This record gives sequence, C-alpha cells and structure tokens, in this order.
Amino acid sequence: MPSAFLAGLVVWLVASVVLLKSYWLLLPAIGVGCLVYAALLAKFLRIRSDEVESQVDKLARENDSWKERFESLHAQSRQNAMVLAQMSDGVVVIDKDWTILLMNPMAKQLLGLRAEDHHLGRDLRAIARLPEMVSAVEQVFAGELSKRVNIDVSQVGRVRPVSISVGAIESGGEGNLLLAIHDESEARRLESVRREFIANVSHELKTPLAAIKGYAETVELALEDDPDAAVHFMSQIREQCLRLERLVAGMMQLARAQSGQQNLRCASISLAEVVTEAVKTYRPVAAAKNIDLQVAKLDPAIRAYVDREATLTIANNLIGNAVRYTHDGGRVVVDVRGEGPVSWFVVDDTGVGIEPEELNRIFERFYRVEKTREVAGGGTGLGLSIVKNLIAALGGDIRVESRPGVGSRFAVALPAEQGYRCETQRGATPTIKARGVVA
Repeated sequence: MPSAFLAGLVVWLVASVVLLKSYWLLLPAIGVGCLVYAALLAKFLRIRSDEVESQVDKLARENDSWKERFESLHAQSRQNAMVLAQMSDGVVVIDKDWTILLMNPMAKQLLGLRAEDHHLGRDLRAIARLPEMVSAVEQVFAGELSKRVNIDVSQVGRVRPVSISVGAIESGGEGNLLLAIHDESEARRLESVRREFIANVSHELKTPLAAIKGYAETVELALEDDPDAAVHFMSQIREQCLRLERLVAGMMQLARAQSGQQNLRCASISLAEVVTEAVKTYRPVAAAKNIDLQVAKLDPAIRAYVDREATLTIANNLIGNAVRYTHDGGRVVVDVRGEGPVSWFVVDDTGVGIEPEELNRIFERFYRVEKTREVAGGGTGLGLSIVKNLIAALGGDIRVESRPGVGSRFAVALPAEQGYRCETQRGATPTIKARGVVA
C-alpha cells in the first residue's frame, strides 16, 4: 500500500511541474507527500504489528495445547509401563517377523530369561526356545484366531508350569501378535490339594463303612447262635457310626472355619472364662488317664476381641489333643497371658512330641503324625486344620514348639482389641517356666 501511494505522489508531482510549470511547488509537495506517506506507513506497521502479535499469541496457545497433550501422553505411557511392570502375568508383543516389540519383566521371569538382558528388537525364537510356543505362534500367523498351550519351562533349580495364550492384535493390518503368559504353579498346587483331599475323605469314609458292613453281616449270623457276640458287634457298629459322625461334623466345621469372618460374631470376651469351660470338658478324660491337668490362676480381666464359639472350639481342640497325645501319668498345663494388644492362650504337655520335619504339616487336613495314631486312635486329622483356619479368621496367630518324647507347646495369640491382627506383631512366645513343661 505505501509503495502504490508513493508512486502516485511522484506522478502527481511530475504532472504538476510539467502542466503548471510551478517548480516552486515541488519542494512543499514533496514534504507533504512524505508526511502523508509516513502517517500511512505508521498506520500500516501498527496493523502488521497487531497481526504479528495475534499470530504469536495463536502459536503460543497451540504450543501450550501440544505441550499439555505431550505431557498427558507421556504420563499415560509411563502409567502403562508401570502397570505392565507390576502385572502378575507375562505380556509379549511381536510383529510378523517375530521381532519383540514389547516384553514386561514378568514375561522374562516366566520364560526363564535373565531380567538384566535386553530383548526388544530380537527374534523371539532365538531367546525362548520353546517348540510348543513357536508352533502356537505359527498357527496364529497362519490364520487361527487364537491358540493356548501349556508347557513346562525349565529354570534354575525348578520346572515352572505356564500357559501361553497367543492372539492377533487388531492394529491396522500390521499383523502383530500378543502372547499372554500365566504361571500355573498355584493352580496345579490347588488341584493337587483337591485330589489329595478327595482321596483322604474317601479313605476316611471307606474304613468305617467297611467295618459297619462287616459287623452288620456278622450280627445277622450271630443273632440266633451267639447273642452276646451280636451285642458286641452292635456296639462296634455304634462306634463306627460315631466315628463317621465326628468326621462329617469335623468337615462341616472346617468348611465354616475356611469361610473367614463372615460366620463369626466378634466381641470383647473374657478369655479365661472360655478356657476354663474347655478345661472342665476334659477333666474327666484326663482323670481317666491319670493325667495331671494343671490350670494357672486365670485372670478374668484378660480379654480378647473374638468370636466366643470359635475360641471355645480352638481351646477344646488344643486341650483335647494335649490330653489325647499324652501318656498315662503325664501332665498338661494351660495358661492365659495378656501382653498389650495381644492375649495369649498356651497349652503345654508331656506327650509324645512331634518330629521337626513334621511340624510344618500338622495343620494340613487329615494329616496325623504316624506314631500318634496308636496313642490317639479315632482322630479325624481335622482338629488342627480347624484351629489354624479359625485363628486366621479371628486375626490371630499360632506358634508350635515340640521335642519328640518330651512334649509340645501350642501358643495362640488372639487380638485383645478390635481391628488388631496378631500376625503383624511377631513377638516371642511368652515364657511360662514356672508352670510350663517345654524348656
């Protein structure tokens, strides 16, 4: 715009000089033209400056917007990386050339790879030589929607069972595959426990049922010829029926104990009163075996925040076991102690004791120490499993010390306050040297 005006001004001046021959007007005209030009140029520059500032502001806003988007994408990417790193399953992404595009730490662990090695960009077949996995990937590349295989991965000192699911990723026709790797160790352990439980239940039920059947057949034959023998066999049938009843009751009690706190009604109770009630139950049994069942001076002020019936079941099982597994003429000592937020219930005995290698198994369902079978007879093998599950549901803890041929000590820690869990307090079992048996 200023250039066009300047050209017009020059033409006007030349025309004025030529037509009017007024040379004396040349200088004033030039001055006026320059002033007008300067004014117009200043106005034009202001307009251009406003446009530049507007463009700068627009670019600044766009820069801030892109910066926010970048920071959001970066945060999301970092969060996704943290999620992948914390996953309990392995995740591997490969392209159509078998090149590894993504692999989280758990995938390295489950595939038996070293965590410090760099695997991105490498061929999956070269670092994980697992024929079943390679075959599954090839089948998905060939057109199958998905494939799942179970394989055993050899690692240092162990063989880990894993399942690998292979599927295509919908990513615009790039042909990438996702491998999801899951550790099957716990599933196999639970399956083994289930099979063992069924086998144990079948065995425990089979023995009394076979005895009942045999006694019943014998009774039929002896009713007329030997009535006294018939009466004897009927009493044996009754004993086996009672054994079945105890077994079924024990399994139902174990099921309730394993259901957790949903069947418990916890309140603050006197632990000494519950223990005293359990001791009264077993005094006649102890007296029949000439066992000295000692009870410390129980302080009724010692309280526990627990379910009363569950606590009574725990006390009955532990005191009953102590009496059952102690030889005639032995001794059982029961005591209760309070230590801040924890209340202790301790049972000592001079029984047969437990071998060190068997201490970790005594809380298993149906497990019975071999040499105690002769002493105890008729036990279901469920008592200590019920005790452990009930204590866990109450938020307590249990410790065991035992010396074969000397005796055992079972110490149960129960919460004295609402909301307290004793397993968080790993203190020592209280010493009861004055009354106890196990040193």
